[in-house]
Amino acid sequence: MKKLLSLFTFFLPITLIGQVNFIENTTIRIEKVPVNSPTSDFGPSFIEDELWYSTFSTEKAENLKQDNSNKLFYNLFALPVDENGNLKEGKKLMLEEISAGYHAGPVSYSKNTNELFVTLSNYENAEIKNVVFQKKNVPLKIIILEKTGNDWIKTGELPFNNSSFSVGHPSTSVTGDTLIFASDIPGKGIGNTDLYMSIRKNGEWGEMTNLGNLINTSENDMFPYLHKGKILFYASNGKSGGKGGLDIWYSVLKEKGFTEPANLTELNSSNDDFGLVIHPNDATGYFVSNQNSGTGGDDIYQVFFEGEYDLELLVTDRNTKEPVSNAKVQFSDNKTLNTNAEGTIRRGLEKATDYTASTTVDGYMNESVSFTTKKQAYGTLKEELFIEKVEVGQKFVMNNIYYLFDKWDVSTESEAELDKLVKVLNDNPSWKVELGSHTDSRGTNEYNDLLSQKRSTSAVGYITGKGIQNSRIIARGYGETQLINNCKEGINCTEEEHRLNRRTEFTILEMK
Repeated sequence: MKKLLSLFTFFLPITLIGQVNFIENTTIRIEKVPVNSPTSDFGPSFIEDELWYSTFSTEKAENLKQDNSNKLFYNLFALPVDENGNLKEGKKLMLEEISAGYHAGPVSYSKNTNELFVTLSNYENAEIKNVVFQKKNVPLKIIILEKTGNDWIKTGELPFNNSSFSVGHPSTSVTGDTLIFASDIPGKGIGNTDLYMSIRKNGEWGEMTNLGNLINTSENDMFPYLHKGKILFYASNGKSGGKGGLDIWYSVLKEKGFTEPANLTELNSSNDDFGLVIHPNDATGYFVSNQNSGTGGDDIYQVFFEGEYDLELLVTDRNTKEPVSNAKVQFSDNKTLNTNAEGTIRRGLEKATDYTASTTVDGYMNESVSFTTKKQAYGTLKEELFIEKVEVGQKFVMNNIYYLFDKWDVSTESEAELDKLVKVLNDNPSWKVELGSHTDSRGTNEYNDLLSQKRSTSAVGYITGKGIQNSRIIARGYGETQLINNCKEGINCTEEEHRLNRRTEFTILEMK
């Protein structure tokens, strides 16, 4: 498994740091949706602002009732969803020409590569009555489409497609170059159907690699869904501790690989439950079940993830790396709290809200951090503020302050650095500072004095234009009077040595 874990670590970004897994911080509520038919509806997938799924058209469903199943195929349909992932009206048939003569779905979409991975049956006129694509009598393949304008154009298919076994149920990573899928390929599996991975390098898909016996079982493991490169959801009927039939399980991707799968008990029944997908806002999703309360053989249900947000904020001394206890922190919702002995503040947060936290600690350069619960999963947000001990008279060199030759206008490259000083002054409202500009020794003293003063004045003008009071910042040009090396007039120095003298500094004048 070591090779497999290193591949995952490289291609799937680990982004759980700073936020606890949202599944473990939610309560789950399930609702029926009105789109289900008397036959099977399955394979939900979010494609941009739509939910795609597989089912029969009304006409085909009627023919199926009459046992006229020849040349009847599952088609892909799409329904628009709102920004929260809730279904809207406007059902439409998708990929009609591409899927003609085949069963179609499930699918998976990569926004990063603009590609759609589509499951199709691997030959025409397969037996289809009561099939939800986990039966072995329908071999599957995965083709790849790319959107051009309003059309989906086939650009290829997976190299290991084979009519003698199934390759289906795709789930793509955020990058679009890692694919997890199900297959019953002979000789490579642990059970009847296993989950596999393939990585694309230089446009070529690599070998299909079994995810191993931590994920796969001796029975059926299928319908994978990799949520934001973080959590693998899939269906299995071979793991102990399930409720019966296919159950939905999940495994969190950590730096060393997947964790031991856990049963998503709230969604599972004694029948088959599978095909969970989650909207990007983490508030809602859809899955499939053939539980007895359904409309047809397999039905799509909406699931709501509900929970709470809280914050864990750590205040640290930038130089000593030690936590700062009893540090006062002001929040933008008018709450003021002090850190505990471990330098930490823990508090609750509201849903869909922007926050700013600012330290107010005497003798330190205070800092602030902004964070939000908008479009964030429920759970704990972790933030850290670094503050530095300072004193009156202390100087700080500002890097990346550039001026054109013989010019004093603030350049675009310099604005980002000056914005940092604006933030420092906003975070420390009692400070008064001097912004000093220095030149190298080339040129006359009078010229350098004038040029440095103009540059300093220009920079201060930029800062006061950002809302800092004129009384809090003084512009001072020092010319060549405070060289930091031996590059005096007449001394032969390198351009790099001269550059060190052409610097901008700010000095703390007052800390009331």
